[in-house]
Amino acid sequence: MSDVAAMDSFLAVVFGLAALYAGGVIFVVSAGRQGPQRAAANGAGAAAGVAAALVLMVLLAHVAVAALVAAVVLFSGAIAYFVLVRDIGRRPAALTAVGAAALISLSFLLVSYLAVLAFIGAAGIYLLLRLWVRTRPALLVMGGTLSGLLAASGVVFAVALSTM
Repeated sequence: MSDVAAMDSFLAVVFGLAALYAGGVIFVVSAGRQGPQRAAANGAGAAAGVAAALVLMVLLAHVAVAALVAAVVLFSGAIAYFVLVRDIGRRPAALTAVGAAALISLSFLLVSYLAVLAFIGAAGIYLLLRLWVRTRPALLVMGGTLSGLLAASGVVFAVALSTM
């Protein structure tokens, strides 16, 4: 297997795991409110949506970098808004979504898809924490998680570049 095929396979596995993670989080979060069947449908929809968004980003990367960055801005902003609007309201969620979109898109320019995966991980942590703690502590943990994952992404990306 060539190096390119191995990297493509690895990227597909990582994207699949990210989609499963998102689906699992949505299942757990919605199971208590909506029952297991509806929660399973919600989780499957979230997994499919995340997988489709990640595949679309890969396809856009072959067309134009500007289109790819625009997709990253759109997806990260939308995810941030929909994750937070119920807990903090429309206006604060919109402002936070703009900030998150800017942070993730700038980070994307440095560490590629790892920034998007870090954001998916942090959003999932927030949603799970909201089951047990209030909004403010969950937001603080989400911010810390996102910071740590973005820092780890930078290290991983630097190591990957140094071994090429």
